[in-house]
Amino acid sequence: MTKEFVTPKNVQKIQRRVEELLVRCWKMSRPIFPRMRLDFRVFPQESYFSTAGQIWWLTPFWRGDEFTCAILMHEGHHWNIYPVDLFRSIKEMFEARMFLAEELKFKPEIIQRGLWRREEDWSKFPHPIEEFQFVENILGDYLINWHIHDNYPNVWNDIWDFLFKEGTFYAKEKALKRDTTYMLYIAVYPELLDNMPPIKVKEQASLDKIPKIAKLIRDCRAGRLSTTYTLKELTKLFHENIMKDFAEGQEGGEGKDGTLECPVCHSDEWELAEYQKKDGSWVKV
Repeated sequence: MTKEFVTPKNVQKIQRRVEELLVRCWKMSRPIFPRMRLDFRVFPQESYFSTAGQIWWLTPFWRGDEFTCAILMHEGHHWNIYPVDLFRSIKEMFEARMFLAEELKFKPEIIQRGLWRREEDWSKFPHPIEEFQFVENILGDYLINWHIHDNYPNVWNDIWDFLFKEGTFYAKEKALKRDTTYMLYIAVYPELLDNMPPIKVKEQASLDKIPKIAKLIRDCRAGRLSTTYTLKELTKLFHENIMKDFAEGQEGGEGKDGTLECPVCHSDEWELAEYQKKDGSWVKV
């Protein structure tokens, strides 16, 4: 997968190409996903995500038509395969937490904040709400990527190439003796999808979790389980990995510690030569 730096000379051309490919992906999608606006920005760290009606494209690179279509298809299908806007996300996260608390026989302490106001203190619950939010995105990725695998084989190949080669870069550099959340996440795909070689994991706990995670995703996709119940069960299975990642500064299992890195050598010591203003003009530092 070749990478070309986005510069003031080619930024408008690249942005137009991404917009053209978004229209192409929308026309070829099945079922068709909603029309999406594109927010394209040059940024030193790659990030592709979407909210209702909008795709955010932050990157220092142009990776070509195939990669671009893969990301656009994934983000577009977020909104017809597993559409999670702010309200649905909040509803499912808090319901899943409530069900898990009942299962663990945990009752939050009630704090009286005033004459008419009471609050629940969840600070001692071992599963923070951010954990449910993170796993909710994992669930969505499984459902969306499975749909892409079945309907657009070539697009799936580009997604998997990025997930397996780029997403595991930091984990390989860290040379951890355990499985990160990310490694556990991608190791489930060969269990779900046909004709994929298994991914070698390091821990017996991961080997035990992989078929359990895959069964939950199969049942959820088939409608035998609700997304809320699936979220609760997935959170239990990913919990230990997520907590260890957080404690070691892995940030979601990809080995990132939250600092911006040079997009070429991945060093955390680098200088910004120019930056782009909101009006599109470039300013030298």
